[in-house]
Amino acid sequence: MREMNKQNFSRQQKLVYVIMIIGLVLLIIANIFAWLYLQRVESFFISDLKFRLENIARSASALIDANDVELIIPGNVSDPQVLYYQQILFEIKSHNKLQDIEILSRDLRKLVDTDPIPDVTDPGLVIDTVLTTKALQGEYVVGNIQYLGENIFLRAIAPLINTDNLISGLLILEAPAEFFSTLDQYNKSLTIFSFINGMVILGVAILIYRSIRRVIRLQDQMRNQEHMAKLGEMAAAVAHEIRNPLSIIKGTNSLLQKKYQSGDDELFDYIPDELDRLNELIEDFLTFARSREPQYQPVVIEDLITRVRLGFLENEKFSIATEIDAGLTQIRTDPDMLEQILLNIIQNSFQATGGEGDIHISVRENGPTVKFEISDDGQGIDHSILPRIFEPFYSGREKGSGLGLAISKQLCEQLGGDIQIASEVNKGTTVSLELPVKEYN
Repeated sequence: MREMNKQNFSRQQKLVYVIMIIGLVLLIIANIFAWLYLQRVESFFISDLKFRLENIARSASALIDANDVELIIPGNVSDPQVLYYQQILFEIKSHNKLQDIEILSRDLRKLVDTDPIPDVTDPGLVIDTVLTTKALQGEYVVGNIQYLGENIFLRAIAPLINTDNLISGLLILEAPAEFFSTLDQYNKSLTIFSFINGMVILGVAILIYRSIRRVIRLQDQMRNQEHMAKLGEMAAAVAHEIRNPLSIIKGTNSLLQKKYQSGDDELFDYIPDELDRLNELIEDFLTFARSREPQYQPVVIEDLITRVRLGFLENEKFSIATEIDAGLTQIRTDPDMLEQILLNIIQNSFQATGGEGDIHISVRENGPTVKFEISDDGQGIDHSILPRIFEPFYSGREKGSGLGLAISKQLCEQLGGDIQIASEVNKGTTVSLELPVKEYN
C-alpha cells in the first residue's frame, strides 16, 4: 500500500511539473510573440518616419536657393538672406512639427537656423560623418534613431545643389521620435509583467506540489492509523492466546524440575529464559501495535532519569552519568511514554557496550524544545544500517526484535517530538530526542 501511495504521489508530482513547464513555455512563447510584434511595429514606424522625413527634406531643399547659400557668411545674423531663410525654416519646422532644422555650409558651419537669437559661435552639429559624406556627394540620407539625454530623434540631411550642379551647403532636419520611447516603456512593462507571471506560475506550482504532498501524507497517516488499530486488536487476541500456553509450559517446566530433582540441569533454566524472552517480545509487539493519547502531567526530570537508572544498578560495570541544565527541573509530558523511550535507548546502549560501558545523558533547553542526548562508547552502528534503524522488526543484532527503536520513534512522534541517531563504528552512538516544551517550573 505504501509503495502504491509513493507511485501515486510520483505521478501527481510529475503532473505538477508538466503543468508548471507547460505554463512557463506558454508564457515564454507569448513573450516572444509580443517581442516580435513590438519589433515589427518599431521597424514599421521607423521606416515610415524615415520615408516621411526624406520627403520633407526633399521638399524643404527645393524652397532654398543654393546659390544664395553660397553668399551667406557664417555668423552674419543681420544678413537679409539669413533673415529670409530663417523665416522659411521656421515655417517648415512648424508645419511639419520638426524638432529642429538648419542650413550648414560645406564645411559644416551653421549658416541659418530657427533660433531668433542664434549662437553665431556654434561651429555646427556633431553629425555622423558617413551621413554627411553621402550628402556631400548629392544623396538624400536619413540616419537611425538617436538618443541625446532624454531626447529621441531622427535626422535627415539634404544636399543644396546650385545651378552649376555643385553642393553649396546642407539642410539638416531633425524629427522627434517620442513614440519609440513609448515602445521602450511598453517593452520594459512586458518584461516585468512576464517576470511576475513566471513567479505566480512558480508559486502556484509550489503550492500545488506542497498540497499534494500534504494530502498524500494525511492519507498515509489515516491508513497507518487504521492499520495500527486493526493490528492492535489482532495483537491483543494473539497475545492472549499465546500467553496462556506459555504460562502452562512454564508451570510444567517447574513441575518437571521438581519431579526429577534436576536443579542443576541447564535445560530447565534454558526453557524459562526463552519463555521470558517470548513474553518480552509479545509485550513489545503490543506496545508497538496499540496507540493511545499522551497523558500530560508535570514530570521532574531528575526523578524520571533516576527511575530509568534503577533497572541497570545491578550491573556494576555499566555506568550512567547525567547532566541537566540549571533551572531546568521539570516539563509537562507523558511520564510513561518518555520513560519507555529512555529505557529502550539505554537498553540498546547497554547491549552495544556489552554491559561494560559508560552512558552520558544530557538534558538541555533548546528554544521551544527540551533536548535529551544519550551517548555511549559502544561498538556503534554501520552507516549502511542507519537509514533503516527505526523500521519495525529491523535489527542489527541476531536476537533483537527490531521493535525497540521503532517503539521509541512512535512514542516520540505521539508526544510531538523528533528523534535522531548519529553513530560511528567503534566510536559510539548518540541519540538525540527533542520534545516540545509544554511547561516549565
